[in-house]
Amino acid sequence: MRKLFYSFLFFVLFWILYFSLCRSIFILFFLSKVKEGDTGDVLKSFLFGLPMDIATTAYIATLPMMVWAVLFLAGKVPSSSKLFRWYMIIMIVLIGLLTIVDVNTYREWGTKLNYRAFHVFFTTPSLALASSMIPPVFISLIIGVLLVVIGLLFYFRTKPVVTIHEYPNMIKRIVMVLGTFVLYVVALRGGISTSPLSISSAYYSNNQTLNHSAVNTQWNLVRDIIDHRSTPSNPYLFMDMKEANAVCDSLLTAPDSTVLFLDTSKPNVVLIILESFTADLMASLNGEKNVTPFLDSLAVKSLLFTDIYASGSRTDIGFLTIHSGFPSQAISSLLTIPEKAKKVPSISSSLFQNGYHTSFYYGGESDFFNFRSFILNKDYKRLVDIRDFEKKDVNSKWGAHDDVVLKRLLNDLKNETQPFFSTVLTLSNHEPFEIPVKARFPGNDVTDKFRSTAHYTDQSLKDFFTAAAKEDWYKNTLFVLVADHGHRLPAGKHEIYMPRRSQIPLLFAGEVLKDEYKGKRINVLGSQGDLPATLLAQMGLDHKAFYWSKNLMNPNIRQFAFNSFDNGFLWIEKDGQVSFDNNNRKVINAEAAPASEKLMVRRGQAVLQKVYQEFISY
Repeated sequence: MRKLFYSFLFFVLFWILYFSLCRSIFILFFLSKVKEGDTGDVLKSFLFGLPMDIATTAYIATLPMMVWAVLFLAGKVPSSSKLFRWYMIIMIVLIGLLTIVDVNTYREWGTKLNYRAFHVFFTTPSLALASSMIPPVFISLIIGVLLVVIGLLFYFRTKPVVTIHEYPNMIKRIVMVLGTFVLYVVALRGGISTSPLSISSAYYSNNQTLNHSAVNTQWNLVRDIIDHRSTPSNPYLFMDMKEANAVCDSLLTAPDSTVLFLDTSKPNVVLIILESFTADLMASLNGEKNVTPFLDSLAVKSLLFTDIYASGSRTDIGFLTIHSGFPSQAISSLLTIPEKAKKVPSISSSLFQNGYHTSFYYGGESDFFNFRSFILNKDYKRLVDIRDFEKKDVNSKWGAHDDVVLKRLLNDLKNETQPFFSTVLTLSNHEPFEIPVKARFPGNDVTDKFRSTAHYTDQSLKDFFTAAAKEDWYKNTLFVLVADHGHRLPAGKHEIYMPRRSQIPLLFAGEVLKDEYKGKRINVLGSQGDLPATLLAQMGLDHKAFYWSKNLMNPNIRQFAFNSFDNGFLWIEKDGQVSFDNNNRKVINAEAAPASEKLMVRRGQAVLQKVYQEFISY
């Protein structure tokens, strides 16, 4: 009996210690973000994370416990088990590697390892690896190997007792198995309280990084995968659905009016979606100087919206929002579910139905995040992706670099029937930040690499516009440039819930602009999701289907922007902003008067609730 007790005790203590080591590595990687708290605050992450560590230990024990229970009841438990040792080795290696993947995911996305990251890996593993191969990835890999080695050495040197020779009678065996099962269920639930274990159980600090360090990586991943695989229900029921609908209607309903900045109602339209083009890259948006000189010079003679924000933090989110106006769903991604994504409206379908010839260009895999399904469902009649470029031109880990793709677009437009609507999604300004030319900002620092890839995209755009200006179709073409999302770089100081991180450019350029709007800056506050209504209104086309999209040139609209991150949202208005974390139902960052803060939280909650309800219903 004592041997059995010691076997279970060792198993639990081993994994608690291993998870504590994994947590320590997470804290060390993000020490600059947790240093606001004292040593006691940091140590609390181990205490508050303990229930999740125990629950994860129970998950790991599921398979061996089932085998043990069957053999134990049969009285045939061997004195040792090579199979169990191999199981432990595999789990030690897997959890060590997941810990390092989590560190890299958190550094780039600002979220713990989740279903979305795994979806990318299993659908497009080469692209997932390309995303993760950025400094300090080598250091991460070394630490990951050390973590695994330490775990294996500790496991083998302790020489645990795994099983026993002596068995009590059958009644006692049954009692012991039932008792073990009860303890197992209690561990999985995180205790005996009426509420099961949840993410909020680990939250204890005003410092989000400390809260995230307390969350067990593997538990969070399993929970997120289960949530995405199970029958969906709305986790954002902050109020009665009628109230949420009423709040959203009040925000999005306004007397129809449009100030026109185009001198034609049927221009050709070229939509350029810029990968990771945060406002910090552009001097014209109070960002850094000399990173994007062409775009800054283009802004001087174009119409620039200076107060625009992305809906989310990844390309799949921004891509869908730009096309349909549909906001980010926080913990889900509508684009990754084709049967749902095909039900939202899109700019491409609206223009196709009004006589436009449509095409889409991307240098990478269009299967990424189910882009291909959406593109073909939304009336893009020509799709050019990595499959359509010669091998010599596929010069990036992601596919063909931006200059190659833009040259292909330019060449194809020479023979395109007008009016046309053509979209290009750039990719060069993406991890691992590699370009086929000499870097503008030399060095191995990831920030300078990011600046260099942005500068390269900027130069590619310059070459494209210079060549396009010589074409006959150019004078009747509107160019729309907007980013898919913001980025932590180059500033490196904006957390995922801070407005500046999500601020992006929205630029309308071309000879079809009225003279008084060439070089004009408009500070109407809005979102990338406001592009559909704004563009269609300029062209005199109906945009009622785009419920979530506001016409930025309608002086009657309410100015706001909504951005959601992993299980939370950012709400921005002219008189302030507030960030709300749904894991612990708490405001984590605010710049507003108390009364305004309360109202903004309520508006953001209503939008998130309605958005997710619609997501479920599609």
